[in-house]
Amino acid sequence: MNTALAMNFLKKHRTSVLIGLLAVIVFVDPVVAQTARDGTSGLEGIMANLYDTVLAVLKYAGLIGLALGAIVWLTARKNSDRAENGMWLVIGGASMTVFYFGINIFVALLEWIATT
Repeated sequence: MNTALAMNFLKKHRTSVLIGLLAVIVFVDPVVAQTARDGTSGLEGIMANLYDTVLAVLKYAGLIGLALGAIVWLTARKNSDRAENGMWLVIGGASMTVFYFGINIFVALLEWIATT
């Protein structure tokens, strides 16, 4: 990706990006990465907290992306750039949500295989 293109995008949409990042920080609950699980310590506890954090980010960021993308896309009217950005937000949010459910199903399958 061209860095000048990325910088122009960030300059053009800095308010939207900042509000999006703040919304993710508020809704994801960063404390999930710091809490300890019962009976785990060391690397196992770190990995469990990382897993919980990744799931929380995928779930909430995906839903926020879906909602914001739908709002931007459906209110774009004749502005094709805005419609395209909204469409990409919807696609990104939907893929994050599908990936969230996919990870849950995959981990449940691995746990089922390990217990049988």
